[in-house]
Amino acid sequence: MKMRKYEDITPSNRTNFTMLYYHAGRILTHIETQLKQAYGTPLPIKQARNLTRMQHKLEQMVARYKQVKSDLAKEYRLKKNKIGLVF
Repeated sequence: MKMRKYEDITPSNRTNFTMLYYHAGRILTHIETQLKQAYGTPLPIKQARNLTRMQHKLEQMVARYKQVKSDLAKEYRLKKNKIGLVF
């Protein structure tokens, strides 16, 4: 699997972040199931750790997205209030 460079990815309005998060979670669950079928239960430590790390990174992305969304909403309200005060 070859990942595209971050700079090469163009913005898209066809998806929302919540949908992407849940879809990525389902894919991780499928991968975990396939690995358990291949290696047996419990998973070897390396594979289990990699899945856990990927899950943690997804959660960090969601936390950052929510923070940015909150910051933008605050900035929008401030600009809206400033415009309202001028008129």
